Amino acid sequence: AVLNTKMEIFPDEVKARQRIAQQYDALLKDKFVVPYVAPYNESVFAQYTILLSDQFERDEVQKKLKEEGIPTAVHYPIPLNLQPVFKYLDKPEGTFPISERIAKQVMSLPMSPYLTDEQITKISSSMVS
Repeated sequence: AVLNTKMEIFPDEVKARQRIAQQYDALLKDKFVVPYVAPYNESVFAQYTILLSDQFERDEVQKKLKEEGIPTAVHYPIPLNLQPVFKYLDKPEGTFPISERIAKQVMSLPMSPYLTDEQITKISSSMVS
């Protein structure tokens, strides 16, 4: 019953998430790599994950945001080749250097269809200040 009700508003929530992602993009694209969605696709933005450049230390950025009451997450901290389930493939650290580097530089910002413009601005300005 709850899911049926949720499905009624799902299209509006997807549009809201896309609008929020566009706002994040506009505010963050000059300092971070923001998610890319090809023009012929759309994303529901279950999370909004950015790639920090080498000039930013993820732990420091997360600490700063936490001090401001802004939660972050790292959804994929370990690349697949280093996951225990794939140990049998014998692909040790250094096998996929790009994946391994990126796993240390990505983080997700708050994403909800109910974020306000003020919240997005606060999150974004906290990232770049």
